[in-house]
Amino acid sequence: MSGTKSWVLSFFCAICGALLLGLTSVWMSVVRMELAYDINKLEKELASRTTLVSKLELERNNLTSPYRLKRLAATYGLAPVGPGQMRLMAGQGQGN
Repeated sequence: MSGTKSWVLSFFCAICGALLLGLTSVWMSVVRMELAYDINKLEKELASRTTLVSKLELERNNLTSPYRLKRLAATYGLAPVGPGQMRLMAGQGQGN
């Protein structure tokens, strides 16, 4: 009789172990899919931000181009400084 009980007990433990492994496998698959979606979302956000940085750099280069600044200076009546018109101030910004 004890041989039958031990066989039933071992069979029950094997079934529980298989069920536990199956549930763990399904849970790991769900977690893996969630991580894949998160990675995909982050990759899209990174691409979007990289594109935005490129556009902003292009805009900055356009706004600070020497040709555009000369044209704006002429529009507002500005001219290059003459001798004696510029004074350099010693301060924190010049590393003193």
